[in-house]
Amino acid sequence: MCADAEARCPSVWPGVQHRLHWQFDDPAAFEGTEEEKLAKFREVRDQIKAAVEAFVAQERAKYAARATPRQ
Repeated sequence: MCADAEARCPSVWPGVQHRLHWQFDDPAAFEGTEEEKLAKFREVRDQIKAAVEAFVAQERAKYAARATPRQ
């Protein structure tokens, strides 16, 4: 998810045809007050949630398009 993870994770996974990398800030690396750190974690959490929801919606749309009988 963060650039560090992209650099450290294996690029090949057995049986995996597609691998996604979504770039997010690493909230643990954020410096600030406790309130600012918490806000950063929540911001990244919300970004991840939005990305996952968009991905699921896109995959559902692809599946629905394939499942629809053609005339």
